[in-house]
Amino acid sequence: MLAMTEGPFDRRALDSLERTGGVALMAKVIDQFLEKVPLRMDDACDRGRAGDLTGLGRAVRSIGSAAGNVGATEISDLAVRINRLAEDGAKDIVLPLLCQLNDMLGHANSWLQKEKNAFGYRAG
Repeated sequence: MLAMTEGPFDRRALDSLERTGGVALMAKVIDQFLEKVPLRMDDACDRGRAGDLTGLGRAVRSIGSAAGNVGATEISDLAVRINRLAEDGAKDIVLPLLCQLNDMLGHANSWLQKEKNAFGYRAG
């Protein structure tokens, strides 16, 4: 088990994608994460600044789900925590956690790109 995890990441999720649909599916899910999660993060931040904790919660749930699909377990866990706090109306706690989530996404993006490149995947 320890060989499959790399700190905040669990490679087993990517292995499962690869077994299900090959390297192409794994690369597609990674690409979707890299493309869509930053947009969802921007949306969550915008909604947080506007005081829309319900909308923030929706955006963060989406991030958490996408993170779970690629094995970014710490991001998924933090997204659940942020969503719960948003539902409770804890704006003063949620907004700093969004910054932490955003930092974690940067690390996840680097890790996912490295994982994808390790397979030498090229679309086409």
